[in-house]
Amino acid sequence: MKWMGKQKTGINLHNSCVFAVLLLTTGLHILSWNSKAFTDWYRLRLFPVLTGIPARISDLFSGSVGEILIAAGVLVAVLELFLVPVLAWKTRQGNTHKPDAKAAGIKKWNLRFACWVLVYIYVTETLNCYMLYHASTVEEQYYSTGGEQGTELLVRAYSEVVAKANALAGQVKRDAKGRAVFDGTDAQLYEKCRQAMRKQGEVYPYLSGYYPDPKPIRASHFMSQQYLLGIYFPFTMEANYNTVMYPVNMPATICHEYSHLKGIILEDEANYFGFAACIESDDPYLQYSGYLSVIGYLSRQVRESVPQEIRKDMEQVSGQVIQDDVFLTEEQWERVEEKAVLPTETVNKAANAFLETNLTMNGVKDGIKSYSRVVRLVLKYYESQDSGGVFQKVHDKIHKK
Repeated sequence: MKWMGKQKTGINLHNSCVFAVLLLTTGLHILSWNSKAFTDWYRLRLFPVLTGIPARISDLFSGSVGEILIAAGVLVAVLELFLVPVLAWKTRQGNTHKPDAKAAGIKKWNLRFACWVLVYIYVTETLNCYMLYHASTVEEQYYSTGGEQGTELLVRAYSEVVAKANALAGQVKRDAKGRAVFDGTDAQLYEKCRQAMRKQGEVYPYLSGYYPDPKPIRASHFMSQQYLLGIYFPFTMEANYNTVMYPVNMPATICHEYSHLKGIILEDEANYFGFAACIESDDPYLQYSGYLSVIGYLSRQVRESVPQEIRKDMEQVSGQVIQDDVFLTEEQWERVEEKAVLPTETVNKAANAFLETNLTMNGVKDGIKSYSRVVRLVLKYYESQDSGGVFQKVHDKIHKK
């Protein structure tokens, strides 16, 4: 009876701890939905403290800890499909008054382990991701949110980005295949990206502080099938990147994922900081990566919003920039397809469905389309940089036409 009493007390304590953690986490999540002021304070003050330790622990490993944990989780889930029914059967063995105690003990600890794994995922996803969707936006905090952005502003920003990209295309180093590559080691590139983000931290305080090394993903071929350049793991606080993608995508991708590490969860804002950090760097390779990261979004908006008679007189994207503005080359796609276990179309559809659901559930009503909202932030950026009446000149040229 004493043993039974201790066991019952242990179960009650365990359940109470689980309930308390879940209740506190859910309460914070609900509060974040209802108070931007609290969420802004949390992102600026508490979030760096909570995430600093796991980020530094993960940084001790050269590879992605999150990727290993995901692979281990899949393996454990498969094993559980066999283990749970076996343990259930074993605990019923023997006479009806004395079941198999060893099997019962293993079953109890197995269930507790599974329970805390799920709790850890829920807590880290909530504190390091879901709550942050409800913080104030960059535009709300640093730019004027009123008024419409005119065509002349779009034309000016697009022309500036294209002109800079065209010029930088001839300045960056290229390998034997003609690909734009960084003139240095990966470690040096990582440091350049950290410096670029810390510089942004002088304007945006939540971007200051510690940055770990970004992590290359071993399963980058599978990642490529999802059309992913990078990924943020909230449960290990790691910024991960695709090693298969065209090399010049790397700096903007790393800075994009670094912004997630600092609590910038909205994808359009992460795109914006990937752009801003890179173009304000003193390194031409980072600058080129930054301009390329938004040129496609701007081009699409120009085609939709600017009349043909104006477009024909605008700055044209050079052939070299077009060649560099790719996710994967044809050769890289061939390698991806060779290693594919599942069809790329199937993997991409599944990834898009998951991402769309995740975004809409967290209040991002336009889902994946929200990525393209980076155009509005880029226009705000150039509008804030205009000190010589450049936009008025563009306006006059458009209306003269």
